[in-house]
Amino acid sequence: MKRAGELTMKGLIAIILFGTVCFAQQGKNLVILPFESSVKGAAGLPDATRTAVIAMLKEETLFGAVLTPEDAKDKDKANILELSARLVDFEPGNAAKRILVGFGGGRAHAGFEFVIKDSKGEVWKKTVKSTASFWFNGTTSSASERAELPEGVAKKLVEELKKRK
Repeated sequence: MKRAGELTMKGLIAIILFGTVCFAQQGKNLVILPFESSVKGAAGLPDATRTAVIAMLKEETLFGAVLTPEDAKDKDKANILELSARLVDFEPGNAAKRILVGFGGGRAHAGFEFVIKDSKGEVWKKTVKSTASFWFNGTTSSASERAELPEGVAKKLVEELKKRK
């Protein structure tokens, strides 16, 4: 009987410690800095992607709060992580190439380099690339394909962050 009580107590302590660690990770606030671009011809894509990332991260509740730099001014700096991103690869897509060549040629794609830093420095760095769908998207328009990219990048970022947790 005494042994069973010890196992129960150890199990309870393990659950409490595990819950504390999980809570500590979710208790961090994430500040989404403005996204940069080192690629020409992608006007508006960094801003649209940032908006999609903010919305998706708020929906997923991976962090205590998802904030903009303006919202985070009065928050405790020790409890803040910063997410920055830079557009490093972009192809606007080419409808003629998609129709004539096929096999995914001419599809729009974007690649962002994401970095998460805490108050001590870099914590995580990952390049995320999203390619617009080409099967059954109902259009041959390159503009329609480019419109898919921000949400695609945001989804892939959330998937990578979930792996990291």
